[in-house]
Order: sequence, then structure tokens, then C-alpha cells
Amino acid sequence: MKRFLFLLLPLVIISCEKKEREKVGARNVANPITADGVNTQIKLPKIEILGKDGKDGSTFDFGVIIQGENVAHTFIIKNVGEADLVISQASASCGCTVPKFSREPIAPGQTGKVEVAFSSAGRSGQQLKTITLLTNAQPSTVTLTIKANVIVPN
Repeated sequence: MKRFLFLLLPLVIISCEKKEREKVGARNVANPITADGVNTQIKLPKIEILGKDGKDGSTFDFGVIIQGENVAHTFIIKNVGEADLVISQASASCGCTVPKFSREPIAPGQTGKVEVAFSSAGRSGQQLKTITLLTNAQPSTVTLTIKANVIVPN
């Protein structure tokens, strides 16, 4: 029994190490800002939020919606940089707004999605909600904005 456990232990350790290497973590992110200044040798991802007609798509207006309506929009994130883009977190300014984002690294030239759902239940008037993305690009935070004019039915 002791021999079996002795032989099994290295296999468990090796398999744990392999799983740890597959995760995206701090080791996958290179910080160009050091104590010596900015290191321009490091290749970085760069974010572009695609909108209609080639315009900035970081703000989306749902227009007029009826109170209680649930609406959603998908923001398209393009990596126009030279390294993989990793979105590590997406947080909303309000509990009525729920973001979901691409968890896989986005290669240079490729796109990812951030889906944002908004519930207008209990809300009225002009609404402005923000979603903050935490990434490995510089600057590391990107803000997406949704707008809506919520009207109460008679």
C-alpha cells in the first residue's frame, strides 16, 4: 500500500502543475511600466470598441423602452494591438445591468464580445449605466455605457 501511494504522489503533483499552467494569470500579462520608465519593447494588446459605420461603439442607446422591459446589447471588442487581449473582469454600475464577456484570450486582429443585459423594472426616466472592463491592455480599464429612456405605461 505504501509503495502504491509513493508512486501515485508524483503523478498527482505533475497533473496539478499542468492544470496550473493552462490558466490565464498574472504571468500572461506583461506590464510595460517599470521603475525605469516605460518599456517600449513589450508588445501590448490594444482595445477598439467597434460600432456602426466604423464609429466608436463604447456607448449604446436603447432609446425609449417601457418600464419592466428587459433589453440587451452586444459590444464587439477588437484587439488592434500586438499581443493577446485578456478581459479578466466586467463589473456594472448597478445590479439592474448584467455583463457577460469572452473569457478566452482575444488574439491580435480578432474580436470578442461583451453582452450587456438591462432590466428596467422599477426604473423610470433617463437611465445611464456603465460597465467597466478590467484588461491586460494599457490603460487597463475600459468603460462601456448603455442609455435608455424608461417610460411608465398608463
